[in-house]
This record gives sequence, structure tokens and C-alpha cells, in this order.
Amino acid sequence: MKLLSGGRRQLVRGLAFAGVAAVGYAFGINSDRVSAQPTLRPAQPSVVTGLQPPKTTPQPEPDRRVTAYIYGNVPVTREELGEFLIARGGHEKLELLVNKRIIEIEAARRGITVTQLEVQAALNDEMRGLGISRADFVKHILPKYGKTFYEWVEDVVKPRLYLTKMCQDRIKIGEDDLKKAFENRYGERRQAKVICWSKEDAAPALRIAQKQWDEARKGDAEFDAVARTQNEPGLAGACGLVKPVGRYSETADTTIEKVLFTLKVGEISQLFDTPSGIMCMKLVAILPPDTKVQFDVAMKTALAKELSEARLNLEIPKFFHELKTAAKPVLYLKGPPSTAEFREGVENIVNQAGGAPSLPPMPVPMRP
Repeated sequence: MKLLSGGRRQLVRGLAFAGVAAVGYAFGINSDRVSAQPTLRPAQPSVVTGLQPPKTTPQPEPDRRVTAYIYGNVPVTREELGEFLIARGGHEKLELLVNKRIIEIEAARRGITVTQLEVQAALNDEMRGLGISRADFVKHILPKYGKTFYEWVEDVVKPRLYLTKMCQDRIKIGEDDLKKAFENRYGERRQAKVICWSKEDAAPALRIAQKQWDEARKGDAEFDAVARTQNEPGLAGACGLVKPVGRYSETADTTIEKVLFTLKVGEISQLFDTPSGIMCMKLVAILPPDTKVQFDVAMKTALAKELSEARLNLEIPKFFHELKTAAKPVLYLKGPPSTAEFREGVENIVNQAGGAPSLPPMPVPMRP
């Protein structure tokens, strides 16, 4: 629900792009760590006076395709390690690795680089935005994404910086944009309560919404009672109360703003459709403009930064979709077959051999 307020929402908002990043741009780890190999030291002169070290055949550089030796001379190769990891779920990282390579290649074509100082600055901004220390971030946040700090830097922070630089010239902030942003934050705002019904199954959802809406219209107590039954826990716990809404929002559904600014205090809207579900709103209060805040140079600078970040978060997924469409990736590694694919393949073999046309239920094959 886009209008949901509170500390939990602030954390989600702070990680919103990182969450979309972790879901949409959580890229595979590169091989920098495993590619480093020890080098052989040259033979040292003998410490015994008058003796020369025996002549030895120069040793070749260690084979970088070898990751380990057993029994002295039996190699364990990078290819074997790769196959071992792929069989245990590594195939699931292929698309993520492909995404990362697309970003790196496109950045190189544009002459765009990311420095260690920029990475460090981005991490510091992230910590400040969340209001936590790096230690707490590593301990409490990263486990939820199943990543180490190294993986977060390589898979989230760096790709985000590359995409931000490539998208920068697509973001334009004009004077009119700044005025609307100022009006949205400090102009007249509306405080409302909302009830939202899921529309996964459209027909039953509409019938339920219509019935409960009729009940909610009977009075304040009835509205709150219905609001407490909605699926979103944050809304249910607050009887549907959301943070104040101003005009010209860049994130909220424009339908919400349009409906809300037509209501009188205490009035309940008709049911209307939103991306979040079927909704109705009750106007609780009209908050007057904040006349203490000035639309000066400092305010314009702050608003421009805020608008730029918000628009980048919306633009980056669109831009990456364009990059991926142009790259036309073809993934051959699919991993172990699903239960349905496994059964279909066995049935095809049996049918080709002239056996029974169908098989009894089979156990689910275990992944290695």
C-alpha cells in the first residue's frame, strides 16, 4: 500500500531500491577472489661459502585453471568446481550474472567507471539513510537478503552506481517540478483513512468490497470496524489511517489524490480501482499550508536532490529493461528439471519405447 506510514515503512522505503535491486539486480559474485593464485619464489643462493646452488629447471606459473591439488599431483580444476556448484544451485545465479555483465559492458561502452571512493560514499549514505551502523547492517539486514557484505558491494552497490550514472542524463528537474514538489510537501494536505480489498479474484472481491463498504458508511465506528479487518497489517492496526497526502505526488496513484481532494471532512468515497486493490477513503481532516517554510534557494536545492533520487528509482528499472532487450540474452543452463519436466521426460521415453502411455505418480526427484 503506497500510502502506508510508520517506521517499518521508512525502513522498507530506505531499502526500496535495494529490495527491487536484491530481487531484480541481485547479481552473481565475480571471480576476483578465486582467481588470485600464489607465485613461486625463485631459488635462493646457498648460505654455505663457496658452494653454488644446483641448477634447477624454472618452474612454470601455476595453472590458473587448477583450484587445488590432491595426492600431490591430482588437480581439481575450475571447471570441476563450476560443475560442482552448478549442480547444487549455481544455475540459479546465471541470469543474475548475465544481468551484471550487461551493465558492465554498457558502462564500458560509455566510458563510465565506479571508484572505490564512490562505493564508500554510497555505503555511508545507505547507512545514514537507515540510521544504523555498518555492524548492525551486516548483522541484521544482510542476512535477510542472504548476502555477505562483499556480495552487497559487488552485487548491489556497484551495479546501482553504474546504472545511476548511465541514467543521469534522463532525469530533468525544472522550476515547475520544484514548485509542485514544494506544494506537495508544504501546501494543503488531506488526512484520510482507507480500506483496501485485494482483487486477486475480481468478482468475489468486488462483492465483498461492496458489502463491507455499505457497512462502513453507517458511521465512524462501523468504518473503523471494517478497516481493522483488511489484509494489510499496518493499515488494519491503524484503522486505515495513513500519512497526509498533498497535491502533485510523484509516487502515489493519481486517482487517490484526485478522489481525496474532492471529499469533505467525514465523507466516504465511492469504491474505486487502484494498482493495490479496490479502495475507498474517508477524509478525516484538511491540513492547512505550512507558511513557516520558504521556497528559497536552500529549499530548491534540497527538493531537487530528493526529486532526482525518486525519479532515478523509477527510471533505473525501465532503463535496465531497455539494456536487456538490446542485449538479447540466451540462457542455455537451466539447471535440474522441475517435477513436471522430469515426469514428462520419462513418459516420452516410455512412449517411444512402446510402453504404457502414462505412469503412476512418481516421487519428486531430490536436487543434489
